[in-house]
Amino acid sequence: MELKTGNSKGWFVNGSCCFFILLWVYAATAKLLDYESFSVQLGQSPLLSAYAGVLVWLVPLSEYLLSLLLLVSKTRKVGLFGSLSLMTAFTTYIVIILNFADFVPCSCGGILEALGWTEHLIFNGVCVLLAATAFLVDSQKPKIATTGLQHSVILRLSAGFLGSTILVIVLFLTSEEQIHRNNAFVRRYIPHAFSLEQDFDLGVNSFYIAGITTDSIYLGNTTSPFMLLSLDLKLSDSSITFLKLKDAGSIKFRSLRAIVKDSIVVLSDGSVPVIFKGNLHSRRLEPINPPFYFSKLQTTVPNWYAFTTRQAVTNENELGLYRVNTSGFKLYPDLLKRQVDGIFDVEGFLTFNEKLQKLIYVYRYRNEYFVTDPLFNHLRTGKLIDTISKVQLDIDTLSTKGQRKLGPNSISVAHHIATSGTYLYVHSKRLGNYEEELKKDRSIIDAYDLNRLNYAHSFYLQHPGMYPLIDLAIRDTQAFSICGTHLLKYTTLKPDL
Repeated sequence: MELKTGNSKGWFVNGSCCFFILLWVYAATAKLLDYESFSVQLGQSPLLSAYAGVLVWLVPLSEYLLSLLLLVSKTRKVGLFGSLSLMTAFTTYIVIILNFADFVPCSCGGILEALGWTEHLIFNGVCVLLAATAFLVDSQKPKIATTGLQHSVILRLSAGFLGSTILVIVLFLTSEEQIHRNNAFVRRYIPHAFSLEQDFDLGVNSFYIAGITTDSIYLGNTTSPFMLLSLDLKLSDSSITFLKLKDAGSIKFRSLRAIVKDSIVVLSDGSVPVIFKGNLHSRRLEPINPPFYFSKLQTTVPNWYAFTTRQAVTNENELGLYRVNTSGFKLYPDLLKRQVDGIFDVEGFLTFNEKLQKLIYVYRYRNEYFVTDPLFNHLRTGKLIDTISKVQLDIDTLSTKGQRKLGPNSISVAHHIATSGTYLYVHSKRLGNYEEELKKDRSIIDAYDLNRLNYAHSFYLQHPGMYPLIDLAIRDTQAFSICGTHLLKYTTLKPDL
């Protein structure tokens, strides 16, 4: 690179070019050295997954190209302009990820692994300012009055900044549209089915609904698993207690989950595995040591549990039943219908309907659910209103690390479920025909008649200023949801909903 000597402006431009050369060479090399991880991270991006196959090569090659342009004095100005545009695109990407995306993905390697998202946003902003300043300084002409800059230089700089910003925004909007829209079905909406009545600020977003009794709602907390928060059904009075576990001092818990049912509280961790059960009012729980590992657990009739587990021989997920005080359990390998791998494709929700005394399993990635009695007899299958009958999974595999992950292009048909009376309620983010784009302050709930096993109707749950919807529970004429850091209560004047 030919150096400008004898003036501070020249040294500033040369120093900026050297900085960006080092930055781009390092960033591109880091991506290519860990090409597999970089490609998986792009595939899991909520903005760029549809273009991951191209960008996995285009981004590092662009960074190497910019380095070469900056190295040659005749093309240095083009390299600075390209650096400004690429850094602006990266900065816009981070702003959208942090504020508008459904989830925050993993980092993209290199410097991103050493900095958090907010810190990297600041770093990118400084780089954008440095590239813009160096470009303007290098474009100055002494004979032009005042600034020494032509109007065309200012316009070119503005075009690079705005063009890169708009490009990333368009990628985000088109990606969201491709994932969520489906015009193949028509919903029947009931206006004002559930009205928002109370709002309780939980302060954090780590709560989930453990259960609803006749006079209270109970919340567990993923970061404080022994804590149980109880509120009256008007959300006007709350109290916090801590569950006391017998003989649990040496257990290393990983994923404790609480279930409250009538006067009983159950706390379980399938990775240990262990189940603690006790009286809700005393909060003292006795251990049950099931002879199997499990991922989901559901209480049914007294002393019976339904669960999902990974079968040792096939390594596929299966449903099972366990009766307390017995040494055995029974697996039902034919209940979950395999389509792809028997793991991700059969993922779903397990719940129990108290009124009908029925177990319900809803697949997450296909339009299917089934209903059985508590002992997995008399199975009946129903269809959700969505048209996805064959799972559409985006599975990324890191062969060097032995990991398999689901990317954002895996289409979820069901996001949350609840059951009450004779209905199954499914939270869906997929749009049907004649539906406007879904606003963040409301969620779609589809209702299904469990007696007829057919679609009944749909309605919106409003949660203005509070999102996303994290959990959902319905009991008789009352509905509760956790949206962001808030617990919301809804009521309906239509008990047959």
